[in-house]
Amino acid sequence: MTALIELAGFSKNFGSNPVLNHIDLSVREGEVVVILGPSGCGKSTLLRCLNGLELGHAGTYRFAGRQLPGNGGWRAVRQEIGMVFQSYHL
Repeated sequence: MTALIELAGFSKNFGSNPVLNHIDLSVREGEVVVILGPSGCGKSTLLRCLNGLELGHAGTYRFAGRQLPGNGGWRAVRQEIGMVFQSYHL
């Protein structure tokens, strides 16, 4: 089965501070994945990048076999992705 979500060498910085550094991830349809780590390690940033609320600085991101845009062009993609925050105020 092909991956629904694929990251390869994905990186995200805030200014000169690297938050996600060369992340490789593959998630198949129906698969359950846990993102676990201490506060401030980039879990929420990764989720925000996965649904286009933040854009990465390097690497590739594919959703359902389509390479996603590095800047803009997310409107159609967001119609297929849902995200529920852990608390309403996040």
